[in-house]
Amino acid sequence: MLIKKLTNKIIEKFIVEINEPCNMNKLKTGLLNPLINYTYQRLFPYFLATTIVFLLTFILALLIFLLLLRQTMKNN
Repeated sequence: MLIKKLTNKIIEKFIVEINEPCNMNKLKTGLLNPLINYTYQRLFPYFLATTIVFLLTFILALLIFLLLLRQTMKNN
């Protein structure tokens, strides 16, 4: 019971300190921004490859549709 109260008080003080603007800015500039930038740099090639594959698939489907449409127009 005593440990639980002590733990709760420590957690509450930690949250209060984190929520102060000075500490929040330190967390943003020192931890979050570098983490987000690193993640973006690592994942960008995969996003780019996925986009290219999607666009090529869309273009291929469009070309197949146009070829089928043209073929049905010739048969009629």
